[in-house]
Amino acid sequence: MRAVVITGVSRGLGAAFFDVSSARGDRILAVGRHFTPEQQQLRDDRPVDVTLFSTDIADAHWLPDYDTLRAFLRDADEVVLIHNAAVVDPIGAVGRLATEAITNAIAVNLTAPIVLTNTFLRAAPSDAKIRLLFISSGAAHRIIDGWALYCTTKVAGETFFDVVASQVKHDERISVVNIDPGQMDTGMQENIRRAAASGAYFPDQQRWVDAPAEGRLADPLAVAERILKEHAS
Repeated sequence: MRAVVITGVSRGLGAAFFDVSSARGDRILAVGRHFTPEQQQLRDDRPVDVTLFSTDIADAHWLPDYDTLRAFLRDADEVVLIHNAAVVDPIGAVGRLATEAITNAIAVNLTAPIVLTNTFLRAAPSDAKIRLLFISSGAAHRIIDGWALYCTTKVAGETFFDVVASQVKHDERISVVNIDPGQMDTGMQENIRRAAASGAYFPDQQRWVDAPAEGRLADPLAVAERILKEHAS
């Protein structure tokens, strides 16, 4: 049996991960602030297999704790942690960013994955295969002017998971991967286009504004299927 923890499932790639995992019969712990009516119905229909953990991911104190994860991961042959939740805001010039937006981006994009991974590794069954997936971005390796927080937190997240990978390199049960899913047709892309229209400091904005018309946004469901097939099947 495979047990999968997914953060940020209410839309986009996270919702696609939820759908693919559900379709293949995984036990799911979905972590986030919001859930779709369909996800809530599935939880009601399959309460043993689907758990919706409602929390503010930006507050590390309210992420699933050791006891919650230990109980959820019980008896699983394979356990998977997918760090999908992320925010692209704030977009703008450094020197004009709101402090609250800065700290929220760090909390969601970096602190939450670090804290949750630390707890997950302690709680995982000692004989289970362990898969840690960090959904990163091309922004981790390419400076995008106006995206200081997103670029910074994504490269920092990749560095953290590279260190974890080094730590467990001699344990064949554990795999750790950083994944760039590419541009997708998600709510995050809508937020980026909205920021461009707002007049925020974003010199390279036209590339994102033109992406839908140029057909450069992939289907999140296809991306989720590919990622899970390659890294957690």
